[in-house]
Amino acid sequence: MNMPSHPETPDEIRQEWHEFATDLRRAARATELAEKYEREADRPPETMRPFRERMAALHRRMAARHFASARLHRLHAMRLQRWHDAEHAGLRPVFLAAAAARLRMDDVSVALFDHDHHELLVATSGPTARAAHDIELTFGEGPARDALYSPTPLLVAAGGMARRWPHYGPAVAALGVRAVMATPLPTPIGRYGTLCGFTVDSTADPSTAAVDQIADAIALNIGLTVWEAGIPLNDADPAEPDPLTAVNLAVGMIAAQYGCSADAALSVLRAQAYAEDRTVTDLARHLVGDAAERPGTDSMSDDR
Repeated sequence: MNMPSHPETPDEIRQEWHEFATDLRRAARATELAEKYEREADRPPETMRPFRERMAALHRRMAARHFASARLHRLHAMRLQRWHDAEHAGLRPVFLAAAAARLRMDDVSVALFDHDHHELLVATSGPTARAAHDIELTFGEGPARDALYSPTPLLVAAGGMARRWPHYGPAVAALGVRAVMATPLPTPIGRYGTLCGFTVDSTADPSTAAVDQIADAIALNIGLTVWEAGIPLNDADPAEPDPLTAVNLAVGMIAAQYGCSADAALSVLRAQAYAEDRTVTDLARHLVGDAAERPGTDSMSDDR
């Protein structure tokens, strides 16, 4: 397949078209195998029918996942090309912005958690998703955490946000968000990731099939290309320290200072952030930066 690429095309765009073509090939191969098992389902021996039907369904799901991933790479490549053609006017497009567009959401975020459901990594497509994540981290409630325990995608709109999340809901509504979508990411080690979407449209209602396909595609890219290949997934400034690293460092400092557990230290951090009307990540960066500038001082004291 010929991709719309030219000698002067930047490497990052070439890479996106390469991923697009690769996903199309994998989708075609999975479709061929699904059709093969479907054709052979009625062949003897009869005892093989359940196996062939399972394999056909498996390869159909794999084909759908690769087709969804191909569409994301195609959309991202086209957006990157327009950005380069406009001589880098505006913000650089990020991969997750393509997922947001496919879901008809204004912004999306992806979070990964460990076995104890402590957050390990977050990526966002824009400022609204980043602010919503900070709010969820501050209050310890919100869609990313709920989606870990939900067998189906969540969609909460308008007044339902405040009823479901008494602290998070009003705070996110203040950002202009009128509907929140969340679903677990299917990872090889279980449901330890979530995809969340945010929109100003209170009538937004993405289909379950579309959400599942995009979640599958993002999970596929997380495992195969995005972080391993260093493809920018989110809108974070690379010059800024990782917010979760700052939070973990601050939690460690508080735990050492008060001789408490990490969970208790996180509760202290959240309480102080709430009292000072700031996000957990903002306070954590302040505490870590303050400790670096004044080693040996009590970072949580009142005279900071």
